[in-house]
Amino acid sequence: MRRREPARMACGRKEMMKSKNTKGLLHRIWKGRYAYLFLLPLFAGLILFSYYPPVLGVYRSFFDWDGVREGVFTGLDNYRKLFQDEVFLNSIPTMFKIMIPKLLIGIIVPLIMAEMIFSVRSKKYQSMYRVLILLPIVAPGIVGTLIWKNIFDPNGGLLTAILKALGILGEEQIVDWLGSVKTVIPSIIFMGFPWIGGTSVLIYMSGLMGISQEVIEASRLDGCSTLKRICFIDLPNIVGQIRYFLVFGIIGGLQDYSVQIVLTQGRPGYATYVPGYYMYLQAFTAGNMGYACAIGTVIFVVIALITALTFKLMNAGRFDVDS
Repeated sequence: MRRREPARMACGRKEMMKSKNTKGLLHRIWKGRYAYLFLLPLFAGLILFSYYPPVLGVYRSFFDWDGVREGVFTGLDNYRKLFQDEVFLNSIPTMFKIMIPKLLIGIIVPLIMAEMIFSVRSKKYQSMYRVLILLPIVAPGIVGTLIWKNIFDPNGGLLTAILKALGILGEEQIVDWLGSVKTVIPSIIFMGFPWIGGTSVLIYMSGLMGISQEVIEASRLDGCSTLKRICFIDLPNIVGQIRYFLVFGIIGGLQDYSVQIVLTQGRPGYATYVPGYYMYLQAFTAGNMGYACAIGTVIFVVIALITALTFKLMNAGRFDVDS
């Protein structure tokens, strides 16, 4: 019995500590009640518009639902049907064919441009180049997409006119850039050339400008070449920016289907179908909301897994700058 007394006393102390911590937490919340009251609409909107729809989508993926009437519970039937759907399965390789080149372009090309601007000695010209880089984002994204639609016009488009002027295409030769299986995916990847507009260059610049000038000057005095400086000084200091573009590029690539809606409508045939566009068609054209929710749930799971894997690989292989 005596041996049990210390154990009981220790449990009692733990309970008292928990009680004190709980009371302290409630007291701090009560003291900041007005701040929490002001934050309440923000959290309510976040839950209502950001968390509730995805959760509802996962729930509705187990129903045969048209978006209007009460759905009929079907269990995993939507998922079984999905993984036997040839249109969906064939859209996955198409998505990666578009996503991987655009992802590499979105990471590498702005980095090259940022390094070129960073190498300019004059602060005045650096500021001017940053402004010029930022100007294209003034125009809405849909406007840029429609401009590229005109550029790819097989009859009077700018791309066809340039190739004819250079003698690459004959005068009577017509190439349907967005209507041919051979050219449609390269054309989609080529959109946005030269791929340096927007904030990507500025985000890289912010990382490069955070590098100590003493380190850069020391590397120059040691005879370090520009390429070595980029590899051993610049890149280790902008790993965070590279991770940002990698993760958000993957998420955007898996979700994006704006080009399909505006330019191709999935044509020619099913050549430009991606899972996101197929989900859109099932939801708003075919009226299969439950099936569309299943597609969306699969996309969400894939995004979560790839993002987690990317973070793990980046953290495992990150540079130790201090060493």
